[in-house]
Amino acid sequence: MDRFHIVISNFNRIESFIRNFNRIINFDLEIDRIYVMDCSPEENWASQLEQCRELSQHGLKFEENLFFIRRRNWNMNHGAQLDYIKAVLEGEIEEPSYIAFVQEHYFDLDNFIKDDTLPENAEYDLNAIEAKFHENRKVGCAFFSRNGVRISMTNPLKSVENYFWGDEETIHDEGRNPEIQKPIAEGRYVKGSKPRCFFVDGGNFIIKPSYYTEWFKTRKDILVVGDGSYGFCHVWEIRLGYILYEQNIEWADMLNNLSFRTIGELAELEGKTYRKYSKPWYENRVWFYFYGRDMVRYLPFPWPLIQEYRLEYFQNKSLQNN
Repeated sequence: MDRFHIVISNFNRIESFIRNFNRIINFDLEIDRIYVMDCSPEENWASQLEQCRELSQHGLKFEENLFFIRRRNWNMNHGAQLDYIKAVLEGEIEEPSYIAFVQEHYFDLDNFIKDDTLPENAEYDLNAIEAKFHENRKVGCAFFSRNGVRISMTNPLKSVENYFWGDEETIHDEGRNPEIQKPIAEGRYVKGSKPRCFFVDGGNFIIKPSYYTEWFKTRKDILVVGDGSYGFCHVWEIRLGYILYEQNIEWADMLNNLSFRTIGELAELEGKTYRKYSKPWYENRVWFYFYGRDMVRYLPFPWPLIQEYRLEYFQNKSLQNN
Protein backbone atom coordinates (compact mmCIF):
# COMPACT_ATOMS: atom_id res chain seq x y z
CA MET A 1 0.00 0.00 0.00
CA ASP A 2 1.28 3.47 -0.87
CA ARG A 3 2.06 5.77 2.04
CA PHE A 4 1.58 9.35 0.79
CA HIS A 5 0.02 10.61 -2.39
CA ILE A 6 1.11 14.23 -2.89
CA VAL A 7 -1.73 15.60 -5.02
CA ILE A 8 -0.73 18.78 -6.86
CA SER A 9 -3.34 21.15 -8.22
CA ASN A 10 -1.64 22.76 -11.21
CA PHE A 11 -2.59 25.56 -13.57
CA ASN A 12 0.40 26.75 -15.62
CA ARG A 13 2.82 26.89 -12.67
CA ILE A 14 4.29 23.41 -12.26
CA GLU A 15 7.80 24.90 -12.31
CA SER A 16 6.99 26.50 -8.94
CA PHE A 17 6.49 23.03 -7.44
CA ILE A 18 9.48 21.50 -9.25
CA ARG A 19 11.88 24.22 -8.04
CA ASN A 20 10.78 23.60 -4.47
CA PHE A 21 10.37 19.83 -4.42
CA ASN A 22 13.22 19.56 -1.92
CA ARG A 23 11.01 21.20 0.71
CA ILE A 24 9.28 17.82 0.96
CA ILE A 25 11.48 16.03 3.48
CA ASN A 26 11.74 12.21 3.62
CA PHE A 27 9.88 11.55 0.39
CA ASP A 28 10.31 7.79 -0.14
CA LEU A 29 10.53 6.79 -3.80
CA GLU A 30 9.20 3.30 -3.00
CA ILE A 31 6.03 4.16 -1.08
CA ASP A 32 5.24 7.80 -1.87
CA ARG A 33 3.77 9.11 -5.13
CA ILE A 34 3.28 12.48 -6.86
CA TYR A 35 0.00 13.07 -8.73
CA VAL A 36 -0.05 16.27 -10.81
CA MET A 37 -3.69 17.14 -11.48
CA ASP A 38 -3.32 19.57 -14.37
CA CYS A 39 -5.94 21.89 -15.85
CA SER A 40 -3.58 24.20 -17.78
CA PRO A 41 -4.92 25.56 -21.09
CA GLU A 42 -4.79 23.26 -24.08
CA GLU A 43 -1.86 25.13 -25.61
CA ASN A 44 0.24 24.86 -22.43
CA TRP A 45 -0.35 21.47 -20.85
CA ALA A 46 2.25 19.62 -22.95
CA SER A 47 4.98 21.99 -21.75
CA GLN A 48 3.81 21.49 -18.15
CA LEU A 49 4.13 17.73 -18.65
CA GLU A 50 7.60 18.12 -20.16
CA GLN A 51 8.76 20.22 -17.21
CA CYS A 52 7.77 17.40 -14.86
CA ARG A 53 10.62 15.37 -16.36
CA GLU A 54 12.96 17.58 -14.32
CA LEU A 55 11.79 15.68 -11.24
CA SER A 56 13.90 12.77 -12.49
CA GLN A 57 16.84 14.48 -10.77
CA HIS A 58 15.11 13.50 -7.51
CA GLY A 59 14.66 9.90 -8.70
CA LEU A 60 11.02 10.19 -9.78
CA LYS A 61 9.83 8.28 -12.84
CA PHE A 62 6.60 8.57 -14.78
CA GLU A 63 4.08 5.81 -14.11
CA GLU A 64 6.07 4.62 -11.09
CA ASN A 65 6.03 7.40 -8.53
CA LEU A 66 5.09 10.35 -10.77
CA PHE A 67 1.76 10.71 -12.53
CA PHE A 68 0.47 13.56 -14.69
CA ILE A 69 -3.31 13.62 -15.05
CA ARG A 70 -5.18 16.04 -17.31
CA ARG A 71 -8.50 17.32 -16.02
CA ARG A 72 -11.07 19.89 -17.03
CA ASN A 73 -10.74 23.36 -15.56
CA TRP A 74 -13.48 23.54 -12.96
CA ASN A 75 -13.67 24.54 -9.27
CA MET A 76 -10.09 25.84 -9.43
CA ASN A 77 -7.73 23.92 -7.11
CA HIS A 78 -10.57 22.16 -5.30
CA GLY A 79 -11.65 20.58 -8.57
CA ALA A 80 -8.29 18.78 -8.57
CA GLN A 81 -9.05 17.42 -5.11
CA LEU A 82 -12.51 16.24 -6.14
CA ASP A 83 -11.26 14.71 -9.40
CA TYR A 84 -8.59 12.80 -7.47
CA ILE A 85 -11.14 11.52 -4.93
CA LYS A 86 -13.43 10.45 -7.79
CA ALA A 87 -10.54 8.49 -9.35
CA VAL A 88 -9.89 6.74 -6.02
CA LEU A 89 -13.58 5.88 -5.61
CA GLU A 90 -13.72 4.44 -9.13
CA GLY A 91 -10.58 2.36 -8.58
CA GLU A 92 -8.45 4.25 -11.10
CA ILE A 93 -6.04 5.26 -8.32
CA GLU A 94 -5.24 2.96 -5.40
CA GLU A 95 -6.15 4.51 -2.06
CA PRO A 96 -2.99 5.43 -0.07
CA SER A 97 -2.60 5.71 3.69
CA TYR A 98 -2.54 9.52 3.47
CA ILE A 99 -3.38 12.17 0.90
CA ALA A 100 -1.45 15.45 0.94
CA PHE A 101 -3.31 18.09 -1.08
CA VAL A 102 -1.14 21.02 -2.18
CA GLN A 103 -1.38 23.84 -4.68
CA GLU A 104 1.49 24.06 -7.15
CA HIS A 105 2.83 27.22 -5.49
CA TYR A 106 2.44 26.02 -1.89
CA PHE A 107 6.15 25.30 -1.29
CA ASP A 108 7.38 28.41 -3.13
CA LEU A 109 8.73 30.90 -0.58
CA ASP A 110 10.12 33.25 -3.22
CA ASN A 111 7.17 33.73 -5.59
CA PHE A 112 3.35 33.68 -5.32
CA ILE A 113 3.53 34.08 -1.51
CA LYS A 114 0.03 34.35 -0.07
CA ASP A 115 -1.94 33.13 2.94
CA ASP A 116 -2.00 29.68 1.32
CA THR A 117 1.81 29.30 1.10
CA LEU A 118 3.84 27.06 3.42
CA PRO A 119 5.06 29.02 6.49
CA GLU A 120 8.74 30.00 6.32
CA ASN A 121 9.73 28.13 9.48
CA ALA A 122 7.83 24.92 8.68
CA GLU A 123 9.43 21.56 7.90
CA TYR A 124 7.18 19.51 5.63
CA ASP A 125 8.54 16.18 6.83
CA LEU A 126 6.52 13.16 5.68
CA ASN A 127 7.96 10.97 8.45
CA ALA A 128 6.93 13.51 11.10
CA ILE A 129 3.46 13.84 9.58
CA GLU A 130 3.03 10.06 9.53
CA ALA A 131 4.22 9.89 13.15
CA LYS A 132 1.59 12.47 14.15
CA PHE A 133 -1.17 10.28 12.72
CA HIS A 134 0.31 7.21 14.42
CA GLU A 135 0.72 8.75 17.87
CA ASN A 136 -2.87 10.01 17.89
CA ARG A 137 -5.26 7.75 15.99
CA LYS A 138 -8.02 10.36 16.29
CA VAL A 139 -6.14 12.80 14.05
CA GLY A 140 -7.87 12.97 10.68
CA CYS A 141 -6.34 16.13 9.24
CA ALA A 142 -2.86 17.64 9.61
CA PHE A 143 -1.74 20.98 8.19
CA PHE A 144 0.92 23.70 8.04
CA SER A 145 -0.71 27.12 7.67
CA ARG A 146 0.39 30.72 8.06
CA ASN A 147 -2.92 31.67 9.66
CA GLY A 148 -3.32 28.56 11.74
CA VAL A 149 -6.64 26.89 11.16
CA ARG A 150 -9.44 29.01 9.71
CA ILE A 151 -12.78 29.26 11.48
CA SER A 152 -15.67 29.71 9.10
CA MET A 153 -18.05 32.31 10.55
CA THR A 154 -21.65 32.89 9.51
CA ASN A 155 -22.31 36.31 8.02
CA PRO A 156 -25.12 38.15 9.84
CA LEU A 157 -24.93 41.36 7.74
CA LYS A 158 -27.85 41.73 5.36
CA SER A 159 -27.56 45.23 3.88
CA VAL A 160 -25.30 46.32 1.06
CA GLU A 161 -23.94 49.13 3.25
CA ASN A 162 -22.86 46.77 6.04
CA TYR A 163 -22.04 43.73 3.93
CA PHE A 164 -18.59 42.15 3.79
CA TRP A 165 -16.87 38.75 3.64
CA GLY A 166 -13.37 37.54 4.39
CA ASP A 167 -11.08 38.54 7.23
CA GLU A 168 -9.70 41.81 8.59
CA GLU A 169 -7.29 42.14 5.68
CA THR A 170 -9.96 41.67 3.00
CA ILE A 171 -13.01 43.41 4.42
CA HIS A 172 -15.50 44.33 1.71
CA ASP A 173 -16.86 47.38 3.50
CA GLU A 174 -16.09 50.58 1.67
CA GLY A 175 -17.88 52.65 4.29
CA ARG A 176 -15.65 51.24 7.08
CA ASN A 177 -18.75 50.71 9.17
CA PRO A 178 -17.98 50.60 12.92
CA GLU A 179 -20.42 47.69 13.27
CA ILE A 180 -17.78 45.68 11.43
CA GLN A 181 -14.53 47.49 12.15
CA LYS A 182 -14.71 47.93 15.91
CA PRO A 183 -15.35 44.27 16.89
CA ILE A 184 -12.60 43.00 14.58
CA ALA A 185 -10.14 45.62 15.82
CA GLU A 186 -10.84 44.45 19.37
CA GLY A 187 -10.40 40.79 18.44
CA ARG A 188 -14.11 40.01 18.75
CA TYR A 189 -16.51 38.48 16.27
CA VAL A 190 -19.03 40.63 14.44
CA LYS A 191 -22.27 40.72 16.44
CA GLY A 192 -24.65 37.96 15.40
CA SER A 193 -22.04 35.78 13.68
CA LYS A 194 -21.47 32.19 14.75
CA PRO A 195 -18.54 29.81 14.20
CA ARG A 196 -19.40 26.89 11.93
CA CYS A 197 -16.34 24.73 11.25
CA PHE A 198 -12.61 24.60 10.62
CA PHE A 199 -11.01 24.78 7.19
CA VAL A 200 -7.49 25.35 5.86
CA ASP A 201 -6.39 28.12 3.48
CA GLY A 202 -6.10 26.87 -0.09
CA GLY A 203 -7.05 23.32 0.87
CA ASN A 204 -3.39 22.54 1.62
CA PHE A 205 -3.69 19.74 4.16
CA ILE A 206 -3.06 16.04 4.77
CA ILE A 207 -5.88 13.60 5.51
CA LYS A 208 -6.74 9.96 5.97
CA PRO A 209 -8.61 9.26 2.70
CA SER A 210 -11.54 7.43 4.28
CA TYR A 211 -12.95 10.64 5.76
CA TYR A 212 -13.68 11.78 2.22
CA THR A 213 -14.14 8.53 0.31
CA GLU A 214 -16.79 7.25 2.72
CA TRP A 215 -18.62 10.60 2.70
CA PHE A 216 -18.63 10.86 -1.09
CA LYS A 217 -19.77 7.28 -1.72
CA THR A 218 -23.38 8.38 -1.25
CA ARG A 219 -22.85 11.80 -2.88
CA LYS A 220 -21.00 10.98 -6.09
CA ASP A 221 -23.07 13.46 -8.08
CA ILE A 222 -21.40 16.49 -6.48
CA LEU A 223 -17.95 15.20 -7.45
CA VAL A 224 -18.60 16.18 -11.07
CA VAL A 225 -21.11 19.04 -10.88
CA GLY A 226 -20.03 22.66 -10.60
CA ASP A 227 -18.46 25.59 -12.38
CA GLY A 228 -15.26 27.57 -12.52
CA SER A 229 -16.41 30.62 -10.60
CA TYR A 230 -14.55 31.96 -7.60
CA GLY A 231 -17.77 31.88 -5.58
CA PHE A 232 -18.22 28.16 -6.17
CA CYS A 233 -14.58 27.52 -5.24
CA HIS A 234 -14.89 29.69 -2.11
CA VAL A 235 -17.81 27.63 -0.85
CA TRP A 236 -16.03 24.35 -1.61
CA GLU A 237 -12.95 25.43 0.34
CA ILE A 238 -15.16 25.70 3.41
CA ARG A 239 -17.17 22.57 2.58
CA LEU A 240 -14.02 20.45 2.49
CA GLY A 241 -13.39 21.53 6.08
CA TYR A 242 -17.06 21.18 7.01
CA ILE A 243 -17.11 17.53 5.87
CA LEU A 244 -14.19 16.76 8.18
CA TYR A 245 -15.49 18.83 11.09
CA GLU A 246 -18.84 17.06 11.05
CA GLN A 247 -17.02 13.73 11.53
CA ASN A 248 -15.57 14.90 14.85
CA ILE A 249 -11.95 14.32 13.86
CA GLU A 250 -8.88 15.80 15.52
CA TRP A 251 -6.99 18.52 13.64
CA ALA A 252 -3.20 18.59 13.98
CA ASP A 253 -1.53 21.97 13.61
CA MET A 254 1.96 20.74 12.70
CA LEU A 255 3.57 24.19 12.91
CA ASN A 256 2.44 24.79 16.49
CA ASN A 257 2.40 21.12 17.59
CA LEU A 258 -1.24 21.27 18.65
CA SER A 259 -4.21 18.95 18.27
CA PHE A 260 -7.83 19.93 18.82
CA ARG A 261 -11.25 18.61 17.89
CA THR A 262 -13.74 21.46 18.22
CA ILE A 263 -13.83 25.24 18.01
CA GLY A 264 -14.48 25.31 21.75
CA GLU A 265 -11.41 23.19 22.50
CA LEU A 266 -9.23 25.45 20.38
CA ALA A 267 -10.61 28.58 22.08
CA GLU A 268 -9.72 27.04 25.44
CA LEU A 269 -6.15 26.35 24.24
CA GLU A 270 -5.83 29.91 22.99
CA GLY A 271 -7.09 31.23 26.31
CA LYS A 272 -4.57 29.19 28.30
CA THR A 273 -1.57 30.13 26.15
CA TYR A 274 -2.60 33.73 25.33
CA ARG A 275 -1.91 32.98 21.66
CA LYS A 276 -4.07 32.78 18.57
CA TYR A 277 -3.79 29.58 16.54
CA SER A 278 -6.77 30.41 14.35
CA LYS A 279 -8.22 33.17 12.23
CA PRO A 280 -11.90 33.80 11.45
CA TRP A 281 -13.24 33.97 7.91
CA TYR A 282 -16.70 35.46 7.38
CA GLU A 283 -18.72 33.63 4.75
CA ASN A 284 -19.97 35.29 1.60
CA ARG A 285 -23.69 34.90 2.12
CA VAL A 286 -24.41 35.62 -1.57
CA TRP A 287 -22.24 32.71 -2.73
CA PHE A 288 -23.59 30.47 0.01
CA TYR A 289 -27.13 31.28 -1.11
CA PHE A 290 -26.33 29.86 -4.56
CA TYR A 291 -23.80 27.14 -3.74
CA GLY A 292 -23.84 26.27 -0.05
CA ARG A 293 -27.41 25.47 0.95
CA ASP A 294 -26.39 22.02 2.15
CA MET A 295 -24.42 23.76 4.93
CA VAL A 296 -26.60 26.77 5.68
CA ARG A 297 -29.71 28.33 4.16
CA TYR A 298 -29.08 32.06 4.05
CA LEU A 299 -32.06 34.25 3.25
CA PRO A 300 -31.60 36.11 -0.05
CA PHE A 301 -30.01 39.25 1.39
CA PRO A 302 -28.44 41.62 0.48
CA TRP A 303 -31.02 41.48 -2.30
CA PRO A 304 -29.23 43.86 -4.74
CA LEU A 305 -26.10 41.68 -4.60
CA ILE A 306 -28.18 38.50 -5.02
CA GLN A 307 -29.74 40.02 -8.14
CA GLU A 308 -26.35 41.14 -9.42
CA TYR A 309 -24.85 37.68 -9.01
CA ARG A 310 -27.87 35.81 -10.41
CA LEU A 311 -26.91 36.51 -14.04
CA GLU A 312 -23.34 35.26 -13.47
CA TYR A 313 -24.71 32.17 -11.71
CA PHE A 314 -26.91 31.16 -14.65
CA GLN A 315 -24.12 31.92 -17.12
CA ASN A 316 -21.89 29.55 -15.17
CA LYS A 317 -24.64 26.90 -15.14
CA SER A 318 -24.97 27.27 -18.93
CA LEU A 319 -21.22 26.81 -19.44
CA GLN A 320 -21.26 23.80 -17.14
CA ASN A 321 -23.96 22.09 -19.22
CA ASN A 322 -22.21 22.68 -22.57
